[in-house]
Amino acid sequence: MKTVYLVRHGQTILNHFRRMQGWVDSPLTETGEQQAIKTGKMLSQVHFDIAISSDLGRTIATRDLILAENQVSKVTPSVNKNFREVYFGSFEGIDSVLTWNQIGGPHGSFDQNVLIEKYGLLAVRDFMNDADPFKEAETGEQLKTRIKTAFSELQNQLQDGETALVVSHGTFIRNVAGIYSKPGSFIDQPENGSFAILDVTDQPIIKKYNQTEI
Repeated sequence: MKTVYLVRHGQTILNHFRRMQGWVDSPLTETGEQQAIKTGKMLSQVHFDIAISSDLGRTIATRDLILAENQVSKVTPSVNKNFREVYFGSFEGIDSVLTWNQIGGPHGSFDQNVLIEKYGLLAVRDFMNDADPFKEAETGEQLKTRIKTAFSELQNQLQDGETALVVSHGTFIRNVAGIYSKPGSFIDQPENGSFAILDVTDQPIIKKYNQTEI
C-alpha cells in the first residue's frame, strides 16, 4: 500500500485576520507554530519515505516543524507547486466575508458552506472565477486537473509500502477530499494543523479526514 498523510499548514497571520489566502503568503502565527509542533508530535512515530510541501512559505515552515519532531524518519524534504492552495485571483488578501458576499449573492447565499452543499466544491470555484473582474481565479476544472496531476506525480514517487508526508492548504485539501471520497459528500474545511490519510495505491481514496488526534 502507498499511504499519504496530507496536513494543512498551521494558522497564519492572514488566517487570523480572516483574509483570503491562496497564492499570497503570510508567516505562521505563534498558534500556527504550536499547531505544527503538535501535529509533529502526533506523527513522531510514523516513518516517512517522502516529505513534500507546496512551494509557499507557510507549508514549508509547517513541514519542517513536523519533521523536527519525527523520531523515525531521515528524509530530504522537497516542494511541489501543484500542492499550492487554490488561486483566488483578485480576491487574494481580501476580507473573506466581503468576498463571499460578492461571490454568493448571484447564487442566493452569502455562506460558502451553503453554496458548497447545494452546488458542490468545484462549482463554487467557477462561481469565484465568474465574480473575479480579472477572470484569474482558478476554475473547478483547472483545480481538478492540478489535484490529479499532483497525486499522479506522488504515486509515481512512492514505492509499495512507503508513506509520504504532504503539507498543503485548507481549500486544496477540502477539494482533494471532494474528489477522492464518496460522490456527493459535503466536506468540511479542515482545521489548521489537521491531517487526512489517503491510500494512493491505485485510485486515491480518503481513509481519514480532519484528524487532530492520532
